[in-house]
Amino acid sequence: MPVYIRKNVNFTPPSIDKFPLEDDEDYITDPDQLVDRLPQPYRMIDKVLTQWYDEVWEIIEKRENERLEESRRIRPPQYDCSNQMKSHGRACCICDSVDGRYIFIGLPRGLAAVDSLTQERIATWEEESVDIHYVKAYLIGVQVYLVTTIDDMGFARLFIFGGDKFYFVKILNEFQEGGTKLIITKCEASRNGDYLGAVFENPETAEVWLEVYKLPRDAWLSELESVLAQAKKEEKTEDPQEQGTEPVATTDEEAPTQTEVDPSPPVTQSQEESHGEKQMPKLSPTSVVMKLKPPPSISGNTSSSVYSACQKVDAGEVIGTGINHILTPSHKEMRKEVFAHLHDNLIDYLPKEEELESLEDVNFHFMTAGRLVPFGLEQQSQIGLPTTIAVWWKGSTHMVHYSLLKQHKDFEVKPDLVWPFTSPVTSSSISDDSSLLAVGFENGNVVIWDRYLGIQRGVVNIVDQVKIAQLIFLDPSICPQTVDDYKPYRTKSSTYLLILCDNGALFVMMTGPGLELDPICVTPRVEKEDDIFTLVQPVQGMHDLLITILKSGKVQIRDTLQGKVLCEPVLPKSHELMTPWDPVVAVGAMGQLLFLKGNNKDYGEEEGGDQSESAGALFVYQMRSFPSLDSYMTKKRDKVQQTVHAKIENRIEELMKERIAMQGLRKSRMQERWGNLKEEIWSILQYKDEAEKLADVRPEVHYKYVRNFSQTPGSMGWSPFFQK
Repeated sequence: MPVYIRKNVNFTPPSIDKFPLEDDEDYITDPDQLVDRLPQPYRMIDKVLTQWYDEVWEIIEKRENERLEESRRIRPPQYDCSNQMKSHGRACCICDSVDGRYIFIGLPRGLAAVDSLTQERIATWEEESVDIHYVKAYLIGVQVYLVTTIDDMGFARLFIFGGDKFYFVKILNEFQEGGTKLIITKCEASRNGDYLGAVFENPETAEVWLEVYKLPRDAWLSELESVLAQAKKEEKTEDPQEQGTEPVATTDEEAPTQTEVDPSPPVTQSQEESHGEKQMPKLSPTSVVMKLKPPPSISGNTSSSVYSACQKVDAGEVIGTGINHILTPSHKEMRKEVFAHLHDNLIDYLPKEEELESLEDVNFHFMTAGRLVPFGLEQQSQIGLPTTIAVWWKGSTHMVHYSLLKQHKDFEVKPDLVWPFTSPVTSSSISDDSSLLAVGFENGNVVIWDRYLGIQRGVVNIVDQVKIAQLIFLDPSICPQTVDDYKPYRTKSSTYLLILCDNGALFVMMTGPGLELDPICVTPRVEKEDDIFTLVQPVQGMHDLLITILKSGKVQIRDTLQGKVLCEPVLPKSHELMTPWDPVVAVGAMGQLLFLKGNNKDYGEEEGGDQSESAGALFVYQMRSFPSLDSYMTKKRDKVQQTVHAKIENRIEELMKERIAMQGLRKSRMQERWGNLKEEIWSILQYKDEAEKLADVRPEVHYKYVRNFSQTPGSMGWSPFFQK
């Protein structure tokens, strides 16, 4: 049978929106449709089981991938403890002295000082029902320390440790009969112990304020020196009497029995002082400098007249906080009503207003003189002493500066400098010499100020819309420096800034003058909740090492600039880290020893709870014995002094010295100058001859006078005024 086929017929495919529907007989090629659909309720049961199976399979795949990733990961070496201090198993807090000589331990019934190298108890201070939960030490003299403590009841105490003894100074918030009980939540002093700030809280009224104290550091040192000198004289007078009462000789067999009679160590001298106040010397009292209250919420001006409202407005000497204005409450309400009326259809899409957090936390820094607030900058008596205090409250967008040298009446203090920002402040840090100040914000920005020069070094965005959790200025000895050789400004002002974000990412940024602020990510953001950092602390004396503690309880030692985990100190299997979110950890002997508090896993509350010595232990790690840290231990670190203030007299003196020193080279410079004069004259004459030759070759120009004034530029028949 003949078949007729058309030639040159082109069948175009259908368009995308005109695809034919699925054929009803597709079940022949689809294996899932070969079986009829199940009736209800078996169809729903099958759907639920299938969904459950898919979810379980996804979980299995995720765990398997994590297991494979964990097995491929290069794990850092783990090192066990080399020493255990069972006598301080109940330690609630711990800190090191600035020079690395001692470790101060807060105990449930007092305070103890331990030698860092030998771990021997040097002195103790004991008092019933006093659990020290916070301790910090400041070096105020040669082997003399100011120790601030806060107990579990909120009482803050000041001690002076010197001559291997504790000397009690005072209780800042001592309770008086008939008065209100106040608690202290924060107590910090300046670097050298000249000023101290304490955050008070009234539990009855929920009122919070900051009090700044002036500490008589020089008077305390002189008084302590006289007490120690008198104690040495008494010891010398008692030595001959003891020698007269001693037996003539003792045998070798009697010697051990003599040590067993008095097993108490020599540190019990400070314990005797805690029982009797007669031996305690009277130290000079502290004085209150100022009392700072949190800024009130912005509300309308309640003045009855325009004149009284203008009287309350700031004078304009400094940038204000925006609290004193002339807007009345009725005006603010009217503006809200107008806004709601104009944007009635869009109000539902606005983000809901979050409840403002109470301004219960305050952060402050004591700073030396600079050109932002130059009080005491040129005073000989104020060199190296704090002259200003920078304060910012939690949830506030302002950082205010107050002068410590001004006399304030009735403690009503007005700020000398106000820094307004567009985002709430979340963290801040200051360098050791207080020349650099860094401020972190909720939107992920960081601002760095050079206080000494009075300029801003820059603003940098670390991560978009991620809160800056912590800022730390590292030691400038690990940073390459740009040295200004011109006297008397031969200083080094470059340092690294360590930045910890709220998502667990860790950044390092160079803050040198004239350099581009480029943050370098050393640790990426954390994916697991157990890997969140609960503590980030540079090693004292070795800032190129960093101690990090994770929420899971792991303790890691990292390279600061690279973020690489070098090793992990591990507790014994019978112990676990005490409260990873608030661990008890310290570094002693300038980075040689690591102290960690661990709780006994097998110890129950029925056996005595945390009050028993066997409930926990303080473990000591010899960091020098870690092989992965050998290159860091042998590295030489020279101390770098960032800023040295040079007064006008010093500058003039250095310039005169430089001028006088250059006078000896005046003869050689004059001879060199006269020797070069002949060549300079010869080059000038050559330039002159060349100019004359060019003038002879220059073409002549003949000027043409305009006879017809209508032929001006822009008119018909216009010609140039001159031609060749």
